[in-house]
Amino acid sequence: MRAIWNHLEGFGKLLMTIMLVFTSFIGFTFLALLAALPFTDGLFLAGTEGMPLSVNMLRYFQIVQSFSVFIIPSLLAGLFFWGHLTRGIGFRRPATGLLLMSLAIIVSSQPLVSYLGILNNNMQLPEFLRGLELWMKQSEDSATDIIYSFLDTDQPGLLLINFIMIAILPALGEEMLFRGVLQPVFREWLKNKHVAVWLTAFLFSAIHLQFFTFLPRFFLGLALGYLMLLGKNLWYPVAGHFANNFMSLIIFYYYRCTNPDINPLQPGTEDLTTDWNFVLPSIALLGFLLWKFHKIRNAPEQTKNY
Repeated sequence: MRAIWNHLEGFGKLLMTIMLVFTSFIGFTFLALLAALPFTDGLFLAGTEGMPLSVNMLRYFQIVQSFSVFIIPSLLAGLFFWGHLTRGIGFRRPATGLLLMSLAIIVSSQPLVSYLGILNNNMQLPEFLRGLELWMKQSEDSATDIIYSFLDTDQPGLLLINFIMIAILPALGEEMLFRGVLQPVFREWLKNKHVAVWLTAFLFSAIHLQFFTFLPRFFLGLALGYLMLLGKNLWYPVAGHFANNFMSLIIFYYYRCTNPDINPLQPGTEDLTTDWNFVLPSIALLGFLLWKFHKIRNAPEQTKNY
């Protein structure tokens, strides 16, 4: 199909992306709400004693959001901007070795990510910004409570839904929008591939409205952005994003089984000087793997497959 919006410059594509996201979100959320009405006593989805299915309804709308905000607008952008639903946003046949290396890059970064989480959680704003800090904490706590309500279950069916909702759909949908659409749009607009990666990573972290975990999510966005930039294939950041989310699920359920008094979603407040024995090797290994990824990706036998 002809890319009907390919003539637009980068800023024009950005505006059209925002329009696609907004239109898709409104339209599909409305349809999802209508579809849910027969299974509810009304539109009250917040948790109450009289609404035992409220958490399940929130799960339902979380899944709807993954499609309406991320997946559907990204596919349409691929079609309208670059002429193909999937190849337009970077889905191509991946190399198995680079997929495995993408997983290894994210796994090796976890000590650094944990350190950034502790550093971020120790953040304190000046006294005159006390009101802003309280709002940020409330936003963080609200998001944490919702995620905890999703995950705190031992029912096999809900565990499978959580796996799809937490590990698969965000890895797929968020990478489609941020690395598949926004990063190339910013690169086209700003004429700088590194600025595009950093700006996309900033938006990727900011959109979650979880400010006391902003730094580790921003770093994850950078790692995924450079996997896309170096690999030129959306499957690599999707694989890395999946690895990060899947590890988070495993850690959550491990702590819920072994130490149920601890909420694994609460960021740590440990002494920042205690983790350098893990952080420094993590940085070194991460740098080596990214270099190796770039070298393998640009080998002649790899480049001719793209």
